Amino acid sequence: MFRSMVCDAGGVLILAGALDGEVPQHSEYLALDWSSVTVGRFLAMRYEGQSEAFQVEFGLALSVVHEWFPVRSIMGQCMARAGHASADTLDSWSALVLAERLELPLFSVAEDVTSNNIEILRPW
Repeated sequence: MFRSMVCDAGGVLILAGALDGEVPQHSEYLALDWSSVTVGRFLAMRYEGQSEAFQVEFGLALSVVHEWFPVRSIMGQCMARAGHASADTLDSWSALVLAERLELPLFSVAEDVTSNNIEILRPW
């Protein structure tokens, strides 16, 4: 068992219980700050017109992450690696770059994100 794990937005949503999936047990969950935007966009669509429900779910999702990292520190490497065609999975690619830098596993729902350097955990 690892002490820490990096999560992309999908991983955060699963940890928070907003999406179904098996949660790997770790003691500390880390994410990039821009993953909170992706989480917010997903929950805003789910709870459109239900401001209170959105606020509760968004707060729960943010609270599962123990430390948020600034994305600006890895954006260049992320864009070079993911390429322009990966716009829908940039959150996952940037989380992968962070996980590799920290030498930690990544919890992700994105199946096209792969690494030879770290373990990628999936919720299914």
